[in-house]
Amino acid sequence: MALGSPGARPFSKGPGKPSGAASPSRPQLYVPDPLAQTGEYTIFGLTRASELATARRRRRSFTLILFGVATIVAVLFAVERYFYFRLFDQHVALVQLVPAELVFTYAWALLTPMVMWTARRFPVRGRHRGRNAAVQVTAMHAFVLLHVAMFTGAVLAFGTPPQSNVPVPRLFSGYLLSWFGVDVIVFCTLVAVHHAVIYYRVSQDRALRASQLEARLAQSQLQTLRMQLQPHFLFNTLNSISTLMHRDVKRADSMIVALSDLLRMSLRSTGRQEVPLQEELEFLQRYLEIMTLRFGDRLAVDVQAEPEVLDARVPSLMLQPLVENAIRHGFQDARRRGHVTVDITRDGEVLRCSVADDGCGLPDDGFREGVGLTTTRARLRHLYGDAHQFDLRNRPEGGARATLAIPYHPFDRTAAD
Repeated sequence: MALGSPGARPFSKGPGKPSGAASPSRPQLYVPDPLAQTGEYTIFGLTRASELATARRRRRSFTLILFGVATIVAVLFAVERYFYFRLFDQHVALVQLVPAELVFTYAWALLTPMVMWTARRFPVRGRHRGRNAAVQVTAMHAFVLLHVAMFTGAVLAFGTPPQSNVPVPRLFSGYLLSWFGVDVIVFCTLVAVHHAVIYYRVSQDRALRASQLEARLAQSQLQTLRMQLQPHFLFNTLNSISTLMHRDVKRADSMIVALSDLLRMSLRSTGRQEVPLQEELEFLQRYLEIMTLRFGDRLAVDVQAEPEVLDARVPSLMLQPLVENAIRHGFQDARRRGHVTVDITRDGEVLRCSVADDGCGLPDDGFREGVGLTTTRARLRHLYGDAHQFDLRNRPEGGARATLAIPYHPFDRTAAD
């Protein structure tokens, strides 16, 4: 039976319902090994509908490898027999020996699907070890008998001397005695290879699933962190509007309009962890419009970004918490004038961002970071791991500076989402 033929279909399927399984209305007495229920529990490859192409490719590759190894072994056997006959002055052409040896090794290859199916269907483990072991021993003897019978027929068909002149029963029994040990070793080797490939592919699949679950968990954590930022700046902005409402209703109304625009912009990036720097700067500009309405000419903000980095990938809501921290903690005195500078540059494969203020700086007795900075640090760790730097410290000339360094990637080249 050729590999891939209709008759070989059971060998490319996952394990089916065990024979004698209970009906749906009765309790299931036998629960197959969970490992045997995975799609990879077959040497021929995956069997899920979405991976039929992969299954066919693996089946072809396995068939080619199997018959390639069988051909090499057949040639080696033929050469060995050729020199054996020469040793006893029996002149036999090498071309007479090769066909029979090819049948000898190809018979192994053709019987391999039976071995694989038996190894998969009756694994020697679990609750039915005794029964499955008996089935495996029976299959091993069947494998030996079928292989010897196929080789005996090949010897008679090709007329290989001197065996072709021996009676068939004697020839069969002689080959059975000669090759029984080798066939048993081959059978056990095929079973071992089958299980080795199974466990290798299952371990790969489990590792892939684990990495996918880890990625989903990280994405969920990132989304949670990002969602913490939106109510955070919303609360702070509403607090500013509330403060201004009793002093300047017109400006408070303008802040509400600006806040609605800001919220619409934030909704556009919902679900995205990274956005182009240009989009992040536009969001920051809307936020600064609100802050300007609150502080008036007492607040000046200078934003500088090199044109070549405007398409760089940056975490969404990255700049707003840094600028908010500079305004909120740097100018606690409402009568104080302040200046905030945002500078974004590229240094090779690193994107550097600096947010500096000339305010009162960080307290000497320690600074407790709020929700904005804490969440920003956590998001950076999830997105970039050790490939980022974030630092917040006082400036020698006064005020504080937050510096951030992340990998530089154009938006159309790399995605962290």
